[in-house]
Amino acid sequence: MYSVSVPLIGALITFMSGVNSRLSGITGNLVAVLVIHAAGLAVVSAILLVTRPEQRQGQERLPLYYYLGGFVGVGTVFSSNYAFGALGASLAVALALLGQTLFSVAVDATGFMGRARYPLSVRRLPGIGLAIAGVAVMGSAAVGSGRAGPAAMLVALVSGALPALTFILNSELGRRKGIMRSTRVNFIVGLGTTLVIAAVVRPPVHEAVHALVMAGPFLALGGGLMGVVVVSVMNLVFPRMPAFSSAVLLFSGQALAGVLIDFAADGALDVRKLVGTFVLLAGLSINGLLTRRAGSAGQAAP
Repeated sequence: MYSVSVPLIGALITFMSGVNSRLSGITGNLVAVLVIHAAGLAVVSAILLVTRPEQRQGQERLPLYYYLGGFVGVGTVFSSNYAFGALGASLAVALALLGQTLFSVAVDATGFMGRARYPLSVRRLPGIGLAIAGVAVMGSAAVGSGRAGPAAMLVALVSGALPALTFILNSELGRRKGIMRSTRVNFIVGLGTTLVIAAVVRPPVHEAVHALVMAGPFLALGGGLMGVVVVSVMNLVFPRMPAFSSAVLLFSGQALAGVLIDFAADGALDVRKLVGTFVLLAGLSINGLLTRRAGSAGQAAP
């Protein structure tokens, strides 16, 4: 089930980022993030109202950081919107994949937040190196077109690591409070964080409303709706898989969807982007295969 659902969620993340980026281009980043979180909160609240899941027994008091998934998610939306606009879908996705790769390897190696440990070994380095080579091939297309810059590329790397951190925080909260309640907390905290930023920045309300009307209901509501699906599914999946394995499955959907989006936008297929995507996925697949073999050998050893 996971091998099918997670790549689909990866593709949905790429399309969601594209929708959010277009909304941001019309309304501005701050207004877009406000609308995305407000729409997501409305959707998940309606789901909880209809389904009325039972309150879990034995609710323990959790550390504050378990509730910060929405706070980190605000940074994800801002950074992803900026990276998509500055670099294009395929390069932004490739760099985000690299950022998520490095972060997920670190999570597995250290057992971050009590997760199972999968120590980094020398045999995994060729796969990671091949993945980085794939990113470099994809990046050469954008650099050649003059679209890439060091700042935007760094932001894209961060935009990949942040969702993995959000998934960890939300999934751990979901394990204790329930998946949909954790999803609602994610959007409540995210909306609250964005409202604080808005109170400081004070964007023009009249212009924001006009821009939102011009954007239309699909752009206004689509990102929030897709966000609920992404957060809730990953809340379910992430505790049950190594961080790197889930990243590989997400990559397969994200990277290919990024190439398709650029193809639809440009009307032509950039061979370097396609080759880079497959090199990236090959590296990640080799890494995952060697990791599984290492784990099997460790279990078989006396």
